[in-house]
Amino acid sequence: MGHSMDHRRFLARPDAHRPFAGGEVLARIGGRSAVDALVDGLYDRIETDAALRALFGRDLAGEREAQKLFFTEWLGGEPAYTERAHAPLAHRHHLLPITRALAGRWLAHFGAALAAAVAEPDACRAIGEKVRVLAMALVNEDGAPSALRAHPHGTCLRYRPAIEAIALARRGDAAGLRRLLARAPDVLASAPHAASLLQVAVLAGRRSTAELLLESGVDIDLPAPVAPLVFATPLCAARARRRRPIEALLLERGAKEDIFTHAYLGDLERLDADLTREPSAAQATDPAVDALDITPVHHAVAADSALALRSLLAASAGPIRGGGRALRDAVARENVAIVAMLLERGAPASAIGAGRWVLHPDLAPVLSRAGATVDRSGSWIGLSCTGNQGRADDPAYVAALLRHGARVDDRRLTGQRADGGRATALHHAARAGFARTVALLLSEGADPSAVDDNGRTPLDWLERAAKSVDRDGVGRLLRAHRKQVTREGR
Repeated sequence: MGHSMDHRRFLARPDAHRPFAGGEVLARIGGRSAVDALVDGLYDRIETDAALRALFGRDLAGEREAQKLFFTEWLGGEPAYTERAHAPLAHRHHLLPITRALAGRWLAHFGAALAAAVAEPDACRAIGEKVRVLAMALVNEDGAPSALRAHPHGTCLRYRPAIEAIALARRGDAAGLRRLLARAPDVLASAPHAASLLQVAVLAGRRSTAELLLESGVDIDLPAPVAPLVFATPLCAARARRRRPIEALLLERGAKEDIFTHAYLGDLERLDADLTREPSAAQATDPAVDALDITPVHHAVAADSALALRSLLAASAGPIRGGGRALRDAVARENVAIVAMLLERGAPASAIGAGRWVLHPDLAPVLSRAGATVDRSGSWIGLSCTGNQGRADDPAYVAALLRHGARVDDRRLTGQRADGGRATALHHAARAGFARTVALLLSEGADPSAVDDNGRTPLDWLERAAKSVDRDGVGRLLRAHRKQVTREGR
C-alpha cells in the first residue's frame, strides 16, 4: 500500500506474517497431510522439552489442531485459521516470556519435524528461513522474565500491578497510576497491554491519564481490540466515543489517520478519499492482526456501518477476503442489510453454522435460501443445551436449530476429565436440568438410553448435575420415555 499502515503493526517484521500467500509452496510439499505430519512432529518434540512445555497449555490436543490450521494458512492455503482465531500472534504470545534461546529451541524442533515431513530440500530451506523470522518476531524478553511475564498463564493477565493499572486508567486516577508505574514499570513491558491501557483511558474520557501514558512512552497509534480481531487506534476510540478533548490531544501529538479507522467510524468523506487514492486498500490486511486476514470490510461490519461497507465493496472486485467471518459477525449482530450485501458479494452462507439466527424472522429465511445450515459437529449443543454462561432452558431455540439441520443424535466433544469425550444433546440438557428441552428432544426422537464415550446415559449425567437442578422432574421424563420405548420395541 502506498499509504503506510506501519503505525498499526505490533510484530516488527511484516515478512513474518503471510510469506507464502498466493504461492505454490503448500502444494509442493504435499498439502494438508504434510502440514499435519509437520505439526504432529513438532508437538511430539515439545511434549518432551520441559523448557518449552511450560509455555503451553495443559492439553496440547487443541493447540495441535489450531497449529495445523495456522501453518496451512501461513504456507498459502485456505484461511481456515483466520476463520476461527480470536487473537493475533502478537497478542497470543505477549504475556509469555519468550527469549531468543527459547525461540531457538522451538526452531530446532520445527526444523527436525520439517525435515521428517517434507522431502524437498528447496522447500524446507524456504520454509525454514521464513519460520525463523516468525519465531524471532515473537521474542519479547532479553533474559530473566520481566515481572509482567514472571507467572504466565496463556493470554490471561496475572500480574497484579498490571490489573490495577487498568482500574486506575478507567477511573482517571492519573496520580495513582503515576505512582504505580514508578514502582512497577514492567506494567508497560507489553505493547498490547500498554495499548489497551491507553484505550481504556480514551474511552472513559480521561485526558490526564491519557497524557500520562503518552509521556510514559505508550505508542500514540497502536490499536487495541474493540471486537474480536477488530482493532481501533486511540484516535478511532476517541472519535467513536466523541471524546473531543482527547481527540484534539492525539491530533496535536501526531496521531495518524487510516482506512480502518474511517471504515469503523463510517467516516465516508475520509473513507472515499482513501479509496480514491488507493482502491486496493478496501481489502488490505490490517497489520494489527499480523498473520490473520482482517480487512476494512470487517471493521465496517463490526460497527454496523452499511454505508461504509457499500463504499468498500464498490471499490473492490472479486470475492471478499475473510467473507465467512464477516458474514458470521453480521449475522451475530442481526444486521439484515449488511448480511444481504455480503451474500450478494459471495460470502459463503455455509460458514455460518449454529447460532440464534435460526430464530430471526428475517435472517433465517434469507440465510437458509443462501445455503446456511447447522452443521453436524455438535457445536449447537453447547449453545443451547448446557447451562454454561448463564444459558436458560430454551426449547424454542433448540426446535429452530433442529429445523435448520441439527439432529438429535449429534454429539458434542468435551474435554472435561469426568465427562470427556462425545455426548448427545440429551446428556447435556439432562445435566443442565433443562426439563423443557429434554421433553422436546425426547419428542424429536432422542434416545434416553444413548451412552457417551464413557458408557454413561443421560440419567447418569443427571446424577452429576448441580444441586439446584430438578433431578426428580428431569429423571421422571427420561425414565418414562425409556419405558415407552421399551414397550414399543424401538
